[in-house]
Amino acid sequence: MAGGKLSPRQKMINMMYLVLTALLALNVSREVMDAFYEVMISQEASIETVEKQNANIYAAFEAAAAENPVKAGPWRDKANEVKSRAESMYSKIDDIKAEVIERSGGSDEESGDEGKPKKMDDLETAPNYFIVEQHGTELKTNLSDYRDFLKVQTTDNALLTSSLNTTFDFSDQLDDGSTISWEQSKFEHYPLISVLTFLTKMQSDIRTSEANVIDYLQANIGKSDLKFTGVRTVVMPKSTYVTQGGEYEADVFLAAFDDTQEPTVIINGEELAAEDIIGGVAKVRFPANKVGETKWNGEIRLTQNGEEKIFAVEGMFNVAPPSVVISPTKMNVLYRGVDNPLEVSVPGVDPSKLIVTGTGVKKSGKGYIADVTRNRGGELKISVAVKDGEVTKNMGNKVFRVKNLPDAAGSVFGKTDGIMSANLIKKAKVEAKFVNFDFELPLTVESFQIIISPFAPMECKGPSLSSNAKAALDKAKPGTTVIIRNIKARTAKGMKPKVAAITIDLN
Repeated sequence: MAGGKLSPRQKMINMMYLVLTALLALNVSREVMDAFYEVMISQEASIETVEKQNANIYAAFEAAAAENPVKAGPWRDKANEVKSRAESMYSKIDDIKAEVIERSGGSDEESGDEGKPKKMDDLETAPNYFIVEQHGTELKTNLSDYRDFLKVQTTDNALLTSSLNTTFDFSDQLDDGSTISWEQSKFEHYPLISVLTFLTKMQSDIRTSEANVIDYLQANIGKSDLKFTGVRTVVMPKSTYVTQGGEYEADVFLAAFDDTQEPTVIINGEELAAEDIIGGVAKVRFPANKVGETKWNGEIRLTQNGEEKIFAVEGMFNVAPPSVVISPTKMNVLYRGVDNPLEVSVPGVDPSKLIVTGTGVKKSGKGYIADVTRNRGGELKISVAVKDGEVTKNMGNKVFRVKNLPDAAGSVFGKTDGIMSANLIKKAKVEAKFVNFDFELPLTVESFQIIISPFAPMECKGPSLSSNAKAALDKAKPGTTVIIRNIKARTAKGMKPKVAAITIDLN
């Protein structure tokens, strides 16, 4: 900071800044460090409480599995897998805490606590370990894998899944208008004791999320049990929407029945044949010849203790002409270079029976995505068919327009133009972003050209200025216009959109 082509006065100012920073670091309040340590101890006590609660739940799983292996065994196995993953992640963070304490000079022997570092105000060990050596990135990856594993166990619980996403959020952060990584926001410029407290908080999150998930798994053990309080009729149609020319089909039965006899089923005044009633379940069929809603009714007769009981039954179904719905979820066109999400459905048809075809179209979760990056034409046709048993029926198709990605905007410190100091520009990283685009599509800057009058244009690799460019900025006068142009940036799929230039006036 005090070297280079600086004036003696500037060298002195920079040296004084270094001295002041060192003095501030040395004067970090001991009371503040002790407060962090007390918070960490409190978190560890809370973790112990959660661990005891978890142990009780695991014991309950074992007891339930011993009593009913078929019903409770699979859930016990899932819980044990959660336990194993949580224990592994917790131990990894324990090892990390021990490592950074050792690197900082060891634990405070006078306190008798191996978890209390001798140098609680150490500002160097954590950044070196987590950022320079990239152990922070490794930790983020491990925690993300742990979070995703837990989410797989709770796919049908939106509230718990949302909680996991919030607890284990590793997205980049905003700091004074600039974007910094999760690792920087947690481990850079913080004294060691605060980093250790944060790591202990992570361990608390691991144990708490473990508790929430195994509690959810435990609640599922008896979820599928059937409980009867009476007798009622049930109509289970294959679908209430039927395409014209197809057939309506439904199962009609009593929720509880005597399996020693088959009931008598009368639909629309006609008694069903005995071969249409199996195990108390009657198969009801109607030809779907008329478009619109069709209602039907009937009764189920069952003799118990010499007395005939009659239960009314009714149902309805809709007949619709063949149709298909294909809707891009974000726009009316498909863009190259991105995964375009699609919602595809046919009224009255189970989504699992759909066959969706088109260049670059594939299944993704509950929907579909269309990757048209390699599509050289201006259109893409998507076709939909329905597979019903051995029969495949074409339901229609739709043609979509295919477009290239829009132009992106170049920026430094979030600005595309304006006034800025030469020193600030030297520290800048050139960025490229899409403006008002419906997709979150990051761009990586590969190179750019900078013009600083009166020097010739200079080529720079990556997002940072070259040493020649920085030297030219040192010589530039206030009022000089700096132009950053020919910005080359690419997406993860290798697409290279046009990027607008940046114009900055030096102050």
